[in-house]
Amino acid sequence: MHSEIENLVLPESMLDVSRISIFAGRFGTGKTEVAINYALALTKLDGSVTLTDMDVVTPYFRSRDMSERLERKGVEVVAPSELTRDIHLPAISARIWGTLQSEDGFTVMDVGGDSQGARAIGQFKALIERSGYIMYLVVNPFRPYNSTLERIAETVEDIETNARLKTGALVSNPNLIADTTLQTVQEGHRLVEQAGEELGLPIAFLCMEDRLLHEGVEDQYAQPILPLTRHFRPPWDE
Repeated sequence: MHSEIENLVLPESMLDVSRISIFAGRFGTGKTEVAINYALALTKLDGSVTLTDMDVVTPYFRSRDMSERLERKGVEVVAPSELTRDIHLPAISARIWGTLQSEDGFTVMDVGGDSQGARAIGQFKALIERSGYIMYLVVNPFRPYNSTLERIAETVEDIETNARLKTGALVSNPNLIADTTLQTVQEGHRLVEQAGEELGLPIAFLCMEDRLLHEGVEDQYAQPILPLTRHFRPPWDE
């Protein structure tokens, strides 16, 4: 069933994006999980896929911690050295610069959600704009920073100011982790849709865990659905 649903909810138009896809979002939005699943989805297209881990904010959700697993699935992980893990603004390796300068394949960037995290990517503004990009804001309306239209708008403004890049679309990721139900998704997604209308931003896609997908679910939403497989759990959810 899942393979059939994937073909329905991952239309080619959803993956027809700029060479650089940036995923930003506040703590707890599920940004890193979304970036990982999106990068894995891109492996179905022609071209290499690189996941650049720029998240210097959230130590529990480091995509570099699972780099070997991702690379076995066709996603190269590029991240600051393990030696700089505890430095607020890590030294940027030549590999990160090289990835951004490359004209081949896809680059997915996982960016920290506060001012400090956004500034880490701002230094690449000229190179990113020259290469072509889209920056997604991942929104989980069940987290405090995303719980109202005002807070979502504040998040967009804060990240754009510090990253010095414009948000191109929202990604709707309404969830309560293991307690998520279809009703949870429906209720949360409505708020994200309202935020999109208020901000004049499209919703690129809706994220939904594999276990919630069933035949016909894609017909209930105006946006395509990105199926999510949970690749890791926070320490408090083990």
